[in-house]
Amino acid sequence: MGETSSSIPLAAKAAADTPSARKALRPLVLLVDDESSNLHLLIEALRSDYEVAVANSGQAALQFLGSGEKPSIILLDIMMPEMDGYEVCHRLKSNPETRSIPVIFITALTDVASEEHGFELGAVDYIHKPLKVALVRARVRTHMTIRGMLDQLFNTNTELNEKITGLDRTNRALDQTASEQQFARSRQELFARIFASTAEGIIVANAEGQVEAVNRAFVRITGYTSEEAINQNHYFLKSGLHAADFYREISKRLHDSGHWSGEMLNRRKGGEIYPELRTISAVYDDEGRISHFVSVFSDISGIKQTQERIDFLTWHDSLTQLPNRMLYLDRLDIALRSCRSSTTHTAAMVLDIDGFKAINDAQGLQTGDSVLCEVGRRIATVLRSDDTVARLAADEFAILLFPRQQSLADVTSHALLIAEAIRSALAHALECGGQTFLLTCSIGIHVFPANTDETPLQVLQSADTARHRAMLDGGNRVVFFEESMARHARQHFELAQALQTAIEQNQLSLYLQPQVNGSGVVVGAEALVRWEHPLRGLILPAEFIPVAEESRLIVALDRWMLRRTCELIGEMQRNACPLRISVNISPRHFIEADFVDDIRRLLESSAINPSLLMLEVTETLMIRNMDDVVAKMKAISAMGVCFSIDDFGTGYSSLAYLKRLPIHELKIDQSFIRDAPADANDALLVEMIQSIATILNIETVAEGVETREHSEFLTRFPGLIQQGYLHGRPQPGTAWVQSRVEQSRTSSHAGH
Repeated sequence: MGETSSSIPLAAKAAADTPSARKALRPLVLLVDDESSNLHLLIEALRSDYEVAVANSGQAALQFLGSGEKPSIILLDIMMPEMDGYEVCHRLKSNPETRSIPVIFITALTDVASEEHGFELGAVDYIHKPLKVALVRARVRTHMTIRGMLDQLFNTNTELNEKITGLDRTNRALDQTASEQQFARSRQELFARIFASTAEGIIVANAEGQVEAVNRAFVRITGYTSEEAINQNHYFLKSGLHAADFYREISKRLHDSGHWSGEMLNRRKGGEIYPELRTISAVYDDEGRISHFVSVFSDISGIKQTQERIDFLTWHDSLTQLPNRMLYLDRLDIALRSCRSSTTHTAAMVLDIDGFKAINDAQGLQTGDSVLCEVGRRIATVLRSDDTVARLAADEFAILLFPRQQSLADVTSHALLIAEAIRSALAHALECGGQTFLLTCSIGIHVFPANTDETPLQVLQSADTARHRAMLDGGNRVVFFEESMARHARQHFELAQALQTAIEQNQLSLYLQPQVNGSGVVVGAEALVRWEHPLRGLILPAEFIPVAEESRLIVALDRWMLRRTCELIGEMQRNACPLRISVNISPRHFIEADFVDDIRRLLESSAINPSLLMLEVTETLMIRNMDDVVAKMKAISAMGVCFSIDDFGTGYSSLAYLKRLPIHELKIDQSFIRDAPADANDALLVEMIQSIATILNIETVAEGVETREHSEFLTRFPGLIQQGYLHGRPQPGTAWVQSRVEQSRTSSHAGH
């Protein structure tokens, strides 16, 4: 069970929230939910306009209402422990003291049966999760308005009832004195003024239901004159859309309790059907017999239009007007049921616009929104009328093909045909904001049902997994979901979770690989990470680094590496054998606002010589915000830290950016070194990189030196540093540093 919004026990909060303590004229809203996160959101949405009371269980809500409080409206969660929202609503509607309070259900359920059950219990509306602040406010405001109008109609009706009763008594008093007659005339005139000036429509009918009087507002709302209305049955405005039982129920309520209120659809003189909020009350004579019926009503067309707009936005995307994720899943559920009952198959697709973020960044959100609307329109033109296209989020769309009596092969073939037609439709030049865009997209397809237990969310997830694979394969393609993809996705997720634990619980190990000069003397080392999984054993970086990059764990992983590297540098520095160690860091660090400050804090806490720390970055870093990258690199370089460009020559190589950046080293990728002794082209590339480094007065390191031939080839370049298995495999960092310290001590003693 969750807590109340402010951790105050419910009873204390309810006591502090008594009517006398509340601000004048502020309606009270009761929130009933066991999830504190939902309560916080609802309170933030409503507290500026309403007094808010909170109950974190069904029982607590009933206790609150039993204390004499009567909120104007109740927002009630359905799925709660011990007593669910359905049971709470049933008890409220069974109690004469609380049955008139409007109840709006809050739920993640979207099936029709659940909603019908809620309405049968007496709920007036539903708000679906995830909650949207604007939608919550709009729905509550609409129902508050209707409730306020109903209260006003009831008050007006009660006042008219009393006036008519009083006039009947006066008219029956035949022995009135002159003063009494004058008083009666004044009361009649007052009643006439009230009757004429009331903004709501009024119908006064006799006991047989014949109209005896209507007011000006009636004429304005219905279009009928008073002469046309007199002597008509008081239901003569009925639209024909209500069954006879509807009117029989009203008559029964009037004769049993003397009052009815609710909504009905009526027809104006011009034929237009409109919604009314109406109260009808019976007027009794001195002998307790019904003498008249008084109906007071308001035209609520404007409110209904607002409600319809709110309902539309509940199920549709406000930008493209397409179905949203919730409506898509609802239709997907229907399609699944249909397929199972008829043993047919159909397909779900998820589509992502390739490189859409670049359009938003370069052209602005308004242009991006226009592009999204056009994409939605083009997709819709390819589909049949009973297919569905929905916007899930950002530039992600989903397509559902309507189930038909087709074989699995036919469904697969048709889905591919539709996907290619969509790609073709998007490939046509799109003119927007004075710009021309040529769009491509990645599409994932899942043919379902794959098994009897498959849920709508699983279908959508499978299509999305296929879409993700299409993007990883380079985009601009269509990929069908395979079970192996799901296994890979699950393994990917589990590995990311385990990696998070590994970082937190220190399951990682730092290894060092030596770097030597042309004479074979160790002049540095590169820090590498290894993961000793408690169950799987050693996991190599090639498996978990890509997972870290995708899950954003790479920043935490790299910072762990930096801390451990600085510890080892500090240990060698304290033992008079300082050595520079390089650490590869992800370009993602340059997006982090605290990157520069984190490096500064690390240097201060470790007290190392900053020049002994080399940060390796890849050339892909230069494709990002160049000015921001340069500023951060210069700030870190000013602390004394060095930078190296890793895998130089394999990415975005440019002399222009090399001149701008504070680079101290270039690392030649091993793909150039592997065949350089025998391949003239590779040899020339190595020579060119070395020449660039010489011109810029920076060092070079050759990776992948595995044979004597590699080493001998590289010795022709003075000052070039070598790294590879020939000179040493990666070893545990602590042992490697200890070996260096002992060698230093031995050399020192031999010197003495």
